[in-house]
Amino acid sequence: MDMPKCEKCGAAFDEWVEFCPNCSEPREGYSRPAGFWIRLGAYVIDCVIFIPLIALGVWNTISLKSTAILVLITVPGFFYKPLMEAFCGATLGKMSCGLRVIDPEGKKLSLFYAYTRAFPFLLGSALGLTSQLILLSSEQFQSATSMAEFSQPEAKVFVDAVGLLVNILILIDCVLAAFTFRKRALHDMLADSYCVYKEPKA
Repeated sequence: MDMPKCEKCGAAFDEWVEFCPNCSEPREGYSRPAGFWIRLGAYVIDCVIFIPLIALGVWNTISLKSTAILVLITVPGFFYKPLMEAFCGATLGKMSCGLRVIDPEGKKLSLFYAYTRAFPFLLGSALGLTSQLILLSSEQFQSATSMAEFSQPEAKVFVDAVGLLVNILILIDCVLAAFTFRKRALHDMLADSYCVYKEPKA
């Protein structure tokens, strides 16, 4: 049986391939890659969804100083992105922007690859949680009634420095989607995934 050929460059490819492996042209009837800005918009929408938890986290740090509340409001962030992309094909932010995440065969990611794709973000979240746990475990912080009485523990300063480096690398990772073949960020390559528009190419 003859293999399908790309309308743009004439290269042959397998039936299930959504993009020409030679020139990255989307096949007719298949979705096109989502670029950096639309993905950034989806990320902002996902952040807006978490505003109540973020506000509670700020209140907890300033007033309540509860480790239990910190863990409670942080845990959803470790499940939201990978579970949504594995079982629904996209986060709520991506859904609202008409995007989905697929594997090379155009199917939803397995839970393992969804977590692999989310790993850089989860690492950043884990470092943030570690920093806050160190802060809340500090007797000086717990007894402080004003910022003037508070000084950060050395361990927290170190974790924050590592966290800043990780967040810079995550930013570079995401920005690469604007320049790479088929608009893939490093976390896409890590999980062998693609972020594409939900609607097929006309």
